[in-house]
Amino acid sequence: MNMDEQYVVKVHTNTFLIRGKEYEVTAPAKFDQFTGELVDDKKLDDAAVELANEKYRQDMDIISPEEIKKYRAAKNLSQRDLASLMGWHPTTLALYEKGAFPSESNSQALKSLIIDRQI
Repeated sequence: MNMDEQYVVKVHTNTFLIRGKEYEVTAPAKFDQFTGELVDDKKLDDAAVELANEKYRQDMDIISPEEIKKYRAAKNLSQRDLASLMGWHPTTLALYEKGAFPSESNSQALKSLIIDRQI
């Protein structure tokens, strides 16, 4: 038997704790088909975590990495350019685009900038 044949992907519901708030996510997960035990799978596990993070962002009205990237692309700004415009270190913006949660004030500042510039 091939090692991959030992595993099966099924829908699984898990609860994630993000900054003291619980978020339930149903997503694909890998299981050992003989024992029924959940098996670590970086790609599937990361996708489930990102679903929970997105729920948190929506719940807390936090700007998403995609919104930041879309704005930068539309305005033809580099990360360094936008960071400078915001008065931040470029690493700060890079982290937000990789999925780090901005502070409430930084998130609101970005949202305000994006909304103001669309008018």
